[in-house]
Amino acid sequence: MKRPKVAAIVPSAGYGRRLGAKRKKPFVDLGGKPLVSYALKTLDGCKAVDGIMIAAERSRIKRLKNIVKRFKIRKIIDVIEGGATRFESVRNCVKKISPSFDIVIIHDAARPFIDEETVDKSIKAAAKFGAAIVAVRESDTVKLAGGDLFVKDTLDRGKIFRAQTPQAFRIDIIKKAYSGSGGRVTDDAGLVERKGRVKIVEGSYRNLKITTKEDLKIAEALL
Repeated sequence: MKRPKVAAIVPSAGYGRRLGAKRKKPFVDLGGKPLVSYALKTLDGCKAVDGIMIAAERSRIKRLKNIVKRFKIRKIIDVIEGGATRFESVRNCVKKISPSFDIVIIHDAARPFIDEETVDKSIKAAAKFGAAIVAVRESDTVKLAGGDLFVKDTLDRGKIFRAQTPQAFRIDIIKKAYSGSGGRVTDDAGLVERKGRVKIVEGSYRNLKITTKEDLKIAEALL
């Protein structure tokens, strides 16, 4: 069976307000390196990934290109201007991805500890099922609350997963999903779920997203 041609999208236009840093989130220092460099290096080293496209603020494109050069990221397709929201940034990239690619994976710049094995699993699942997300099982008891913050129900945590990235899709599926309006979605799979099925690939709790100062401290400890 022919190996699918894979493009990776890395949205890197985040502000990082909850992080409270002076720098924009992709450029925050982690172990002496910019945060975004970790995901880029891993994706660049993945044998299954053929090209990488980055979305950034217009004023940060030059800086990201310098990071690409500094860390010798070889598989870059382009660094393009992102939008005001994550949806717009990914959509801008999806529009520019060549139809010669079979699979598109989307990975947050703020998740530095993704590994090649997980990337490979998400690609294989997307090739088989059309769409796949990496997620981890919920380990805490989960409560459903009303607007008044009184508990309405205790959910079955055995059926609850915390979504991560990468999220992987056949190119025709993700292009169709992003051709419409965004609506209220917090990840790429949310668009696909409206009209199709999304397979879950179990990931790693190590694949954390850097959102707060506490997350950054945990990441520093994991280096």
